[in-house]
Amino acid sequence: MFLDQELSFNTTLGVPQTVTATADSQAIVDITGAGVGNLPAIINGFPQTNTNVYSDYGVGDGVAVPHVIVTVPTAGTGAGTVVISIQSAPDSGTGTEGAYTTLVETPALVGTSLVAGTVIDIPLPPERTGVALPRFYKLVYTVTGTFSAPLIAEIAINPAQINTFGKYSNNYIVV
Repeated sequence: MFLDQELSFNTTLGVPQTVTATADSQAIVDITGAGVGNLPAIINGFPQTNTNVYSDYGVGDGVAVPHVIVTVPTAGTGAGTVVISIQSAPDSGTGTEGAYTTLVETPALVGTSLVAGTVIDIPLPPERTGVALPRFYKLVYTVTGTFSAPLIAEIAINPAQINTFGKYSNNYIVV
């Protein structure tokens, strides 16, 4: 599986975000690579900028749909739960995020059930009709009760290899 810092929901690739309360992911994935607050330059109109750069990552190439992969490097604790939501937003017109829409969310995951090595596989769904194509993606961790777990999350762009995780029944959650 190939990972890229530009597709990571963590500030530093491979360094977990310890989730203990409801929070957004540390990083926002900007599919243009320009970064939040910046307008991407268009290729054929130097020096113009363009806010109409969007892509529906959920459709992938029509065969291989990208996935959000969340891994737990060390065991979670607490009888509380976390729900992981994937949200997307279009550009507001100024290079910042517009209104976010929830694309999909996991069932409630209990802290003590997240043992070291747990992999949570969330296929990235295509956008729904009537929802603007996104430029930005983020995760929202919704915590209830006492919960703590270090989480590493990325968009995997070659999900065919993700299917090999299914060969290993221990610590693998498909949602």
